[in-house]
Amino acid sequence: LMIHFIVATNSEARPLIDLFKLKKKKDFKQTLIYANQQISLTITGIGKINAAIGVTETYFYFNQDNNVWINIGLAGHKDLKIGKICSINKISDNETNKDFFPFANEFEIQSQGCLTVGTRKKNYSSKIYDMESSGFYQSASKYSSNELLQIVKIISDNQYESIDFKNK
Repeated sequence: LMIHFIVATNSEARPLIDLFKLKKKKDFKQTLIYANQQISLTITGIGKINAAIGVTETYFYFNQDNNVWINIGLAGHKDLKIGKICSINKISDNETNKDFFPFANEFEIQSQGCLTVGTRKKNYSSKIYDMESSGFYQSASKYSSNELLQIVKIISDNQYESIDFKNK
């Protein structure tokens, strides 16, 4: 059993790469895979299509069913504090109008609904806004059972402030 982290950008990935001492394993055209014996991390690029492709490339690189898949990344929300960590219990895709319901256990972190958007938004509502969750979830659900899929978002911007994405 492996744990596969799927992240959009290098700056989101770097803390996990360092924490788990992951080494670069595969450099696809737009996807990078890092791994050790138990954990992989794939940097996919921003957007739901890239997230879905990254999941599929990771699955076929390791060629194992029923692993743990975790999408972790930055997201926006109307009024949650910068740095707040949330698990996602419902994904709504604003382009396809489809809803998905990841398995949400009782964690020590707050659960929220998430709206996956195609372009970066600044007018937030009471949902978390991201650009990867629906693509990640639809792809990963083909390779593992629902209780092995998790989405964790860290609030990076809200109606009052935004982190400086150029400052690593």
